[in-house]
Amino acid sequence: MGWLFGKKEKHAGASLLHTDIHSHLIPGIDDGAKDMSKTIELVRDMHDLGYSKLIITPHVREDVFENDPSTFESRLEQVQQAVTDEGIDMQFEVGAEHTMDDLFARLKAKKNLKTFHDGYILLEFPFFNLPIRMKENLFDLQLDGYKLILAHPERYASYLAADKKTIETLKEREVLFQMNIASLIGHYGKEVEKFAKYLVKNDYVELLGSDLHHKGHIEMMKYAFKQQPVIDLISSGKLINNQF
Repeated sequence: MGWLFGKKEKHAGASLLHTDIHSHLIPGIDDGAKDMSKTIELVRDMHDLGYSKLIITPHVREDVFENDPSTFESRLEQVQQAVTDEGIDMQFEVGAEHTMDDLFARLKAKKNLKTFHDGYILLEFPFFNLPIRMKENLFDLQLDGYKLILAHPERYASYLAADKKTIETLKEREVLFQMNIASLIGHYGKEVEKFAKYLVKNDYVELLGSDLHHKGHIEMMKYAFKQQPVIDLISSGKLINNQF
């Protein structure tokens, strides 16, 4: 029951993953950490779980989080300095969680998309329908040299679970699937949990991410790392988090 009371505890799963691929820890920029003190607290929690590297991915979404990706590196430098000053040993990279909307199209035209780790880009679909011209846009991105990661595909269960052809198209286009850890324990509802397990069963998932926004997600991860679906996936050897 230690997870209920915030007990510090390293988890083998986090250590095996090594790198978290998706988080919202740049302070005050989206719906994640509100200030630097919260950022430091969450980074310390991730270190205590066993992570060695965090890839921070601020939202970039039209009308909600219209952030300028060109500012993210300087913001990350501030985080790195604050974390180092606190004596926390953590590696960082910064990317973005780019929602494929009209803002995305404008940023793409300006070559102002934020990549990480030698050209990877984290893409988010709308939650109720596929992006307009999805196939063409993915093809164009790959022609431009981007390596594509789809954020939490299981959360698009309302339309993607019944569209196996699109899933196959995405995998044929070598789009990596990043699943949220909490999806496998029902945090986003039974429909998402069922679809998450389908994706795992069919070997569609290459990456696990925290999608970390706040302390509640830390407590949920402590619990999730003890649950069999998460243990089985991490121990399967099929995930590539530690390559980042």
